[in-house]
Amino acid sequence: MKNKLKATLCGTLATAIAGVGLLAATAAPAFAANGGVPPWEPDANAGSPYGNVQLFNADGVVVTSGSVSSQAFAFAAATTAPDSGSTHATVYWRDPQAPLSSSPPATWSGGQESNTTPFSPPPSGTPATVVADAASEPVAEMYSTATVNNWLTTNTPSTTTDFANTIQVILQDSFNNGSTDSYWSTDIAYNTGTSAITVDGVNVPAGEWVELFPLQSTPATPTLTLSAPGAQTTGTPEQLTASGVPTTPAGDVVFEDNGATIATVVASGGSATYTVTSPAAGSHSYTASFVPVPGSETGAYSSSATVVTSSTSAAEMATYSAPTIGTSTSLSAGSTSINYGASDALTATVTENDAPTDTGVTGSVQFYDGASALGSPVTTTVSAANCPAGQPSGSECGQAVLTTSSLPTGTDSITATFTPGSAAYGPSTSSAVTVTVAAPAACSLTGSSCTDIQGITVTVNPGTITITTPYTPASPFVLPAMQLSSDGTYLQSSATFPPASNPGTQQIVVTSQLAPAYAWTLSVSGTALSDGTGGTIPSSGLGLTNGALLNPGPGAGTYPGAVTFTNVPAHNPSPVDTDTNSGLTATPQTFAHSTAADGTAVMDGTLTLLASTATPAGTYTGTITFTIS
Repeated sequence: MKNKLKATLCGTLATAIAGVGLLAATAAPAFAANGGVPPWEPDANAGSPYGNVQLFNADGVVVTSGSVSSQAFAFAAATTAPDSGSTHATVYWRDPQAPLSSSPPATWSGGQESNTTPFSPPPSGTPATVVADAASEPVAEMYSTATVNNWLTTNTPSTTTDFANTIQVILQDSFNNGSTDSYWSTDIAYNTGTSAITVDGVNVPAGEWVELFPLQSTPATPTLTLSAPGAQTTGTPEQLTASGVPTTPAGDVVFEDNGATIATVVASGGSATYTVTSPAAGSHSYTASFVPVPGSETGAYSSSATVVTSSTSAAEMATYSAPTIGTSTSLSAGSTSINYGASDALTATVTENDAPTDTGVTGSVQFYDGASALGSPVTTTVSAANCPAGQPSGSECGQAVLTTSSLPTGTDSITATFTPGSAAYGPSTSSAVTVTVAAPAACSLTGSSCTDIQGITVTVNPGTITITTPYTPASPFVLPAMQLSSDGTYLQSSATFPPASNPGTQQIVVTSQLAPAYAWTLSVSGTALSDGTGGTIPSSGLGLTNGALLNPGPGAGTYPGAVTFTNVPAHNPSPVDTDTNSGLTATPQTFAHSTAADGTAVMDGTLTLLASTATPAGTYTGTITFTIS
């Protein structure tokens, strides 16, 4: 439609039909980290000093969960200093037993699960993040066989509530010249079953262990480095290399070009590569992100790095051969947050990397939104006279400004590329500047379409059906209870918008304020109603008929246009009825049409619901949508 509509749909015109016992969707509870504390913590039976244990994988990344069938963790470190004179540390796992009054933690049976590890020097291959703590906080290296499943083959866990599915992890210092050994502890919950369980308030997925007390810091985030070539001829392959990729846990590196995924590569040996075989002309902002295998960490983490390169035509590249003077380009935006259709001034500043005695060079700046060019190249001359305030003395600069009102809605990644007019100078591309463009208001532009959607809920009780249409949650519109037809072959109910007891408040209202005035059409569509357990009422059972304009002109407060109405009758599900009515469908059907006019049309109509007598009892929810165009 080539029109500009500002439609007022009376707040909640899309009707929701509600009844007894509304059906509500409830999201699954989020993982409740450290949701509960085991009854024996804090462990008052530990030595002195004592504290907690932090767990690491082979890369030195903190872990708080893992698989019950794999090595639980590679290193365990105390959180406080050891006894004076201690030189080694060992990890033991203990089986919590109840009751505490007769079985305190110090009496629990356990087994050694690590090498007896010297504080200094630590074992070969110990990650730097663990080595850094070894001199001041005891660290032990775990056996590769230290899995929960192996532990369970030689121990009989308690089945008492709050003690079942738990293991206490002990790190003990030793070789301390006869002094009392100290130990530090943490507790893990495990699940060897096929469905999630809750241990002391903490959700434990199937086949996993989860740190129960105390939950330590989240896994460290790796630092990625991404390399890519600079400006080159269009179509020349560009090899992207991401380095610094973790080796544990396993994961993938996702490569993106201007925000769009172009490849997912399995990381190997701490790096991943991908070659863009034929990059298009223009600036390319390449990003590499590492994503670990699901379930390998508590809280999957990712890290990304971005480089900006560009591809140009062969003719342009010829002017760049062996540049003797480099340039750099920076970019700023008048505003980084604008409304759709608003103007924004983009300013590129080009700086020469040469001596101040040079006379400068003339070139052009092309602005880009992602890979799409914005407008035409803007000419600029680089010289000392054109430097903005704040530049160092002797600088030679050029500025190019593009004022645009055509940025699309959403997040726009803006860059600027400087192309010099002399082969003695090199090109340069700015870092990306993000401009967020807010979406336009509904129906604010010519040709737009308004849609207002709300739910329909119907409750089918034994013998009766009650239908409610809440225009707002606080002020619902209650329809009469459904009744059996006179021949007993179907259920039926209907009501007119608005209720007779409250006229003038809940009609169907369309307000048109256009210049020039434009004809409009009001359409209606619907979906099947469902009780969420398999029971349905087809959308064909809904109908909207008997439309009427309640304020026809002429006169103050009336609508000057002519409005015609088209009945959309409901389909009768009775086995003895032979109508061919479609009722409401997913495809909008015309209900009302107005000639070109400015003003407010206040309308009503009769909403009908017909249902089979075999409809099961329950709460049914669907949707009616009114669309003005």
